[in-house]
Amino acid sequence: MEYIHRRAPGTMLTAEALATLRADDSLGSANFFDRCLALSTTRDLPFVYLDRPFGLAGGTPVSELSLDTLQQFRMSLAAWYLERGVGQGDVVAVCVGDGIAPFLHYIALTSIGAAISLINSSMPADIGIAYMQENGFADLVVDARSLATSAFVQRWAASAAHATIDASAARFQAAAQMPAWWPYQPEDSTLVMLSHTSGTTGLPKAVRFEHRQFFMGKRARIGRFAEGLDERLLTALPQSHSAALSHLETAVLHGIPTYVLGTQDGESVRAAIGMFMPTTVVAFPKSYMLLVEGGVADNEFATVRRWFSMGDAAHQSHTRRLLAGAPASRFIDAFGSSELGMALFRSESTLSGIAPQRSIGRPVDIAVAKILCAKTGEEMAPGEIGLLAVRSPTITSGYWRKPGQTVGAWRGGYFLTGDVAFCKQGDFYQIDREVDVVSTAGGPLYTLLLEEVAQQVAGVCDVSVVGMDAPGGPAILAVVLPEREPGQSLEAIADTVLQALRRAIEARSGHLDEDGVAVAVVRDLAFLPTGATGKVLKRLLRDLGPAILHHAPGQQGALPSVLHVSRRAAAHAAVHAAAHETAAMQA
Repeated sequence: MEYIHRRAPGTMLTAEALATLRADDSLGSANFFDRCLALSTTRDLPFVYLDRPFGLAGGTPVSELSLDTLQQFRMSLAAWYLERGVGQGDVVAVCVGDGIAPFLHYIALTSIGAAISLINSSMPADIGIAYMQENGFADLVVDARSLATSAFVQRWAASAAHATIDASAARFQAAAQMPAWWPYQPEDSTLVMLSHTSGTTGLPKAVRFEHRQFFMGKRARIGRFAEGLDERLLTALPQSHSAALSHLETAVLHGIPTYVLGTQDGESVRAAIGMFMPTTVVAFPKSYMLLVEGGVADNEFATVRRWFSMGDAAHQSHTRRLLAGAPASRFIDAFGSSELGMALFRSESTLSGIAPQRSIGRPVDIAVAKILCAKTGEEMAPGEIGLLAVRSPTITSGYWRKPGQTVGAWRGGYFLTGDVAFCKQGDFYQIDREVDVVSTAGGPLYTLLLEEVAQQVAGVCDVSVVGMDAPGGPAILAVVLPEREPGQSLEAIADTVLQALRRAIEARSGHLDEDGVAVAVVRDLAFLPTGATGKVLKRLLRDLGPAILHHAPGQQGALPSVLHVSRRAAAHAAVHAAAHETAAMQA
């Protein structure tokens, strides 16, 4: 690690090189790597570091990569794809092990004019199979790691061995012989990637990313992302996600020393921070929750200046605990979705000034946002709740093979994100996903707002709130993960959360049956249905809810993680396994 800190800062691109990149109108996601190769004066110096070695057949696995090393892997994989008949305009489904592999396959395929459809190796098997079929992918590229660890890949390989292509067979070539036309020269509209959504509203959708569109967010930040020559980036995102690829593109564009994690668990993030001493950390909210769950010592993360949280807005309580570990740092909630092409909202917190609950801040400089009425499509007055709508050159051109859904996602020139929100004094607040709002006789209840209420209860580490149908009307279930040493009994935590939720519901004029609020305290959240990116899939949790409440802890058939249930609201409702929805989608 002393080697990293001694040598890595020298890989940063010069101000003149960055100015050249900014002035290049043809620069985009399919040719940025070649431009950086041409401008770098330190292409042989390592600046990308891995938590586990990566290699190809016939080569020595490496943990440190320079631009030259990245180029060798890129050419080796590109040659392998060309040998297999992949060419310009093709779209290739790829599910490889987390870490640097997704990025290498991405830059290899775009270099030959093909596009990659990256699939997270944590995708549930049934969902992954359905996603492949839905999008017309006959073959799947895998590697030794995804074959060993991914339930989806294993299921696919067992049922379609002839359509399973193992990239572990690709041979490392220090100087691969490429066609005279290589690398491919893209157009602005050249498709570079399909990125799947998290699946919060159903089967994950394949979102189109193009050469110019996907690069617009990076272009706006060339020369502005790094805060100094000592900049060091730790990325703990799922590396197949478009946000992870964006940050690796940014790291290459600037020559920023970067540590790439192939896991998102909290203790791995903690160890990586302590070892690599980054100035910037980027992760999804789930990783930050897992990090603070393990406890955070005062000033434990002293080198960190910025925490970037991608995707949904982070819980305020997690932000506060994280900042205690790096008192001089800022926590930046970068709110976005796959369809937006980048995080288009930015909310910032410091230890002395935590952003308000559910704040996603203001749109970034290349975006415009509005709150629209769900019924009329007209813009809502400040403070009124409606649908979040955004306009930006980074937004996807559409869903793959779904023209109807593409057209339906737009209203009046603005893209509907699927979030319920409001705007007050120029700041936007996301309060729920549209599909998760609970309708009651007294008005709607917003599950994300209720989660914030429960998060403030002493002894609560994390919580997921979902609405369910019950014989007496709508019901609310809060699944609570206590802190490791909560300082009070599980019964006391459940009761306090229960009373806090009831008060919040009453204050919001919500109307529920007297047994319509339930709290389940659990050992961990691993049993909750989640998408490949770690988001809780509340549409599936609704089906699982009756099973949680029907069985008291210790009863035969009880879920092993349930430690205490405060109420049995909806206990006699029919129990629907989450798998039923998957089966219905496949049918």
